Amino acid sequence: MRILQLSPQVPLPPDSEVRLGIYGITKHLAERGNEIYFAAYRKNADKIASERELSKFCKPIILDVNTNNYFGGAILNFFSGVPYNISKFKKKELVKFLRSFLKGNKIDIVHIDHLHLAWALDVIRNEVDIPVVLREHNIELKIMQRFYEQQKNIILKKYSGLQYNKFLKYEPSITGKFDKCIMVSRHDEEILKDLNPDVNTAVIGVGVDKELLAMRKSKTIPYSIFHLGSLEWLPNYDGLNWYLEEIFPSIVKFKKEVKLYLYGTGTDKVKVPSSFRENIIKIGYVKDLWKEVLDKQLAVVPLRIGSGIRVKIIEMLATGQNIISTSVAKEGIDVEDGKHMLIADSTEEFISKTISYFENKYDPEMMSANAKKLIEEKYTWEKIAEQFENEYYNLIKK
Repeated sequence: MRILQLSPQVPLPPDSEVRLGIYGITKHLAERGNEIYFAAYRKNADKIASERELSKFCKPIILDVNTNNYFGGAILNFFSGVPYNISKFKKKELVKFLRSFLKGNKIDIVHIDHLHLAWALDVIRNEVDIPVVLREHNIELKIMQRFYEQQKNIILKKYSGLQYNKFLKYEPSITGKFDKCIMVSRHDEEILKDLNPDVNTAVIGVGVDKELLAMRKSKTIPYSIFHLGSLEWLPNYDGLNWYLEEIFPSIVKFKKEVKLYLYGTGTDKVKVPSSFRENIIKIGYVKDLWKEVLDKQLAVVPLRIGSGIRVKIIEMLATGQNIISTSVAKEGIDVEDGKHMLIADSTEEFISKTISYFENKYDPEMMSANAKKLIEEKYTWEKIAEQFENEYYNLIKK
């Protein structure tokens, strides 16, 4: 197949939930012999280096577009029916590219990553009559809803409430126009179908590279916890702050030797109380993440805002990591509490289950083995790419 894939950002390095989800689809569909033209907004990426890396498995077209927030745009959005986090992605550069590219190239199907570029559907249909698929990596309106519900600042709560109402109208409406919306989880599909039963959906999860399954935990550092994720993404920042303010002080009180390692960009923004400053180790971004975390005992994923599937949880399960997370964080992943990982939603649950874990009331080796088996059976990129390919073929043959 000849596939045109549109992305709101360059998925490099593939070290975040968003980038991993896009990169995995592109790379593994290409490895199955499909010809992929990959068009993405540059944002803050190194254009030359990105083109060189992506060229190994697709034909990249990087548009010199930045989609950062700016105050003026957010204010003007009061007068628009489209959410600000969508309208800021509507760029003339992409319109110009699509009109030129589709006139000069024969494409079998268009794959659009994320709701942010769903508006491009009308541009595409004005040029060609081919199937167009939207990959919903999450439900954007759920992210905004949870942000709104957690918000304590009066001004931000009012603004996010307005944005949530816009998403409630926009997302169910525009997704109904696509030939297929491919959801990452049955949970996300149910949410969307409740709002618009006419949306044509399929469910395909996200994957991991098989190499991760071969990894084994090394001898672990006693009472070591780690948090992984970019703190430049609001849900991660919110979750970690909640963990540091309400949960971690009780863990330190239980065992003063406990250490919390922070991995990912933005760790410099974290404010740590002096009372347990020595228990926090800010590592930041690292190139070889798995080498760093395989000797840690427990991963913590305290997300309260979000939708879709957390790719990093699937990757950590593949490497045999023991994890404690919220139900929000593990949405869309077929795990059972105590069998594959630990699930806690309240402050009290997080504290209780973490202490129980360190008191050997759970079997870490059993959870690790169960997690690896689950990922091998359901969540490798090879299986995910095959499912995408089958969906594409069915649409093309209609």
